[in-house]
Amino acid sequence: MPTSQSASRTLLLILVTLTALGEISTQLIIPSLGTIELVLSARAGSSLLALSAFVAAFGLGQLLLGPLSDRIGRRPVLIAGLLVYLLATLWMLAASSMGEFIAARVLQGLGACAALVLARAIVRDVWQAQAGPALALTVIGMLCAIALSPMIGGVLMLYGGWRAPILLALLIGLGAVLAVLGLYRESNRQLDPQAGQLKTLANNYADLLKARSFRAFALTLACTYGAMFAVIAGSSAVYIGLLGLSSAQYGITFGSIVSGLIAGAWFTQRRIMRLGAEKIVGIGVGLVATGALLTVLVYQYVGLSVLGLSLPQVLVTLGGGMLLPAAVAGAVLPNAQRAGLAAGFMGFAQMAGATCSGLLLSLLQDGTAWPMVILHGLFAGAAFAAFHLLRQRPLASPALASPKLP
Repeated sequence: MPTSQSASRTLLLILVTLTALGEISTQLIIPSLGTIELVLSARAGSSLLALSAFVAAFGLGQLLLGPLSDRIGRRPVLIAGLLVYLLATLWMLAASSMGEFIAARVLQGLGACAALVLARAIVRDVWQAQAGPALALTVIGMLCAIALSPMIGGVLMLYGGWRAPILLALLIGLGAVLAVLGLYRESNRQLDPQAGQLKTLANNYADLLKARSFRAFALTLACTYGAMFAVIAGSSAVYIGLLGLSSAQYGITFGSIVSGLIAGAWFTQRRIMRLGAEKIVGIGVGLVATGALLTVLVYQYVGLSVLGLSLPQVLVTLGGGMLLPAAVAGAVLPNAQRAGLAAGFMGFAQMAGATCSGLLLSLLQDGTAWPMVILHGLFAGAAFAAFHLLRQRPLASPALASPKLP
């Protein structure tokens, strides 16, 4: 643990905010997606492209920014990314068309990705071998944002219009910039002048992927987040458009569901040192697959209802909350000298799953809940299969990083 407890608490609070920034940027605006389409005279469902564009930029940017921070330091890359985030969010507030709004979201995603990947790398820098619980705490902060932001966004939209949630995201981003400028000092003390060079980047990622355990964590994370994102992106249309909830009611309902993420991450934070990352990921992906299967079965044989859709999702969010921090810890902690590279790829994998899910959901929209439910089930099943196919032998003995797979 860091030698200064006071400094570590302050730093951890900053890292929690940085980790949550991308989710805040997305979850705050979800209750107002329909209104944004109307105000910007866009076709129904086009706002889903804004979500997918954000996560695509969010994921791809991490492939470059993580290794770049290994080369020139965490602080300059982080500050530059946060400034880009602020400019993009201002552009969103001024957008006059859906195309302009989507372009601003792409830029916002590039800025926000720096916050996530650098927060994870900084945790590895500072907490070193004991970084697992600290990583889990940052994920708990991110999951709290997922749970609370739709509620807050729904209320803000109701009383302040569609720009009010975006304005709150701007203020949070501004606070993050000021905190980093005033309170964070460079934590990467072993700069690698070869890191981040395009000619070696592909080889470095290929070297990471040689480890079977790294592939297992990355693919399981990608498919799990794809399953979750199908519900994140599609739930607004289903709960508000098909089930008739108001934006505020939707925010409360959705926030209640995803509170399971917090419980799962809390379990990981408490147990990861004892059980190991690999075992927790195995438990988590089992819960995700079970919840997704129940969602499909209930919709098929009972029909669409608030409870029928929401209750199985508690299992999904509980398992997802366990899996997300454990998979990241299992992939990043064995790679101390290239934490930015490993964190960048895991962030990319997470967002790649979300991007594929969001694009498919946008293409398959038919006015029912079936596209969301089916994609949710398929991605969850793929996550379960990927983990168990790549896990060659029984779960390892408790070890935080679980780097034992050949």
